[in-house]
Amino acid sequence: MKPTTPYRPLDITLPFPELTAYARTATRLHPRPGAPTAADSSVGGPLLWPEDEAWPECREHGRVRGVRLQRARRYEEILGAARARPCPDGTAGWAYTDAERAEVQEMADAGHRPDRHDGGPLPLLALAQFHVGDVPDLAAYAPPGKDLLQVLWCPFDGHDDGSYSDFGPSTRLFWRRAADVTDPLSAPPEPPIAEHAWYVPVPCVLHPEQIVEYPWADYLPPDLVDRIYAWEDDVEARVGRAAPTYQYDLSLAPGWKIGGWDSWHRTDLTRVHCDACGTEMRLLLTMDSCESQASWGPFPEPGCPTGVRAGRDEYRAFVCPADPAHPHRMSTQ
Repeated sequence: MKPTTPYRPLDITLPFPELTAYARTATRLHPRPGAPTAADSSVGGPLLWPEDEAWPECREHGRVRGVRLQRARRYEEILGAARARPCPDGTAGWAYTDAERAEVQEMADAGHRPDRHDGGPLPLLALAQFHVGDVPDLAAYAPPGKDLLQVLWCPFDGHDDGSYSDFGPSTRLFWRRAADVTDPLSAPPEPPIAEHAWYVPVPCVLHPEQIVEYPWADYLPPDLVDRIYAWEDDVEARVGRAAPTYQYDLSLAPGWKIGGWDSWHRTDLTRVHCDACGTEMRLLLTMDSCESQASWGPFPEPGCPTGVRAGRDEYRAFVCPADPAHPHRMSTQ
C-alpha cells in the first residue's frame, strides 16, 4: 500500500482565508525500506555518480572512533525484522528471536569499544538522491539544465565547513544532469566507520506525495496568530482536547520532504540568510526521524523507516533563492 497522508481535519483557510497568501507546496517523500538502484530516487541507495568524477572526501577528522557501517546496517536489519513480527503475547512491541536479542546486546556492549579510523581522508557517505521528475517540488530549486540532486555527508559531528552543522554531519549537495552520466560508478567508496549508527541510512525507496503547507506561527503577523489561538481555544471548548491545532495538525507536515515551510518547535524562529549575498534562504530538504506527528501520520504507519537521526528532531538544508551556486546552510530543530 502506498503511504498516503490522512485527510486534513479541516481546511484552515476557511476560518482564516488570509493564510492562502502564505501557502506553499511540499513533497513528502515517504521513504520505505527497499532495494533502490542508482537510477532511482532514494534515501540510502546508490548514487548515479560518474565513474571519472572523484568521490568527495572529508579531511577534517584525524584518528576518530565510530561504529562500522556493516554493524550499523546489521542492527537496523534486526530491528526491521523484529518490528515486522507479531509479539507472542499479542501486545505492542518488537519480537526478537533469542539469537537476535543476543546479537543486539553484543552490539550494545561493543558500542563502548568502537572501531578506530586510521586518520586518513574519509569518503563521504551517500545519503539520498532525488530526480526532478519524481519529486514535484524539486524543479523550483534546480539550477538550469540540472535534474538530479544528490546528497552526501560525513557521518561525524563537529565540522568547520561554514554550513552551521554543529549538531549533525557535514552535508554536501550536488546537482547534475542525469543523462550526462553514461558510465556510472559501480561501487562507490564509503567511510569505514560512522560516529553513530543513526548516521547510516537504511536503503529506502520513495513514495512522493505533494501537499500544501502553511507557515510556522512565528512567521505570521501577531494579530493573525492571536486570532488563530483564540479560535483553537473555542474549538477545544466545544469538542475537547482532541481538537486539531494549527501548529501541529494543520500547518507543517513532519518527515522527509522537499520544499514547504520550516518548523521552529525547539527554538525561537531564526531566519536563515545566505553568507554570500545576505538573501533570506529557503528550505530545500527536511530530514526527520519519523513521520507520525499528530494527525499527519501516513497510512500505513511507518515507524522510523530510514534509521536516520540528525540534529535534535529535524536536520534541514536551506539554499539561496538568488543563486543556487551559493553555499547551502544546515539548521537543526
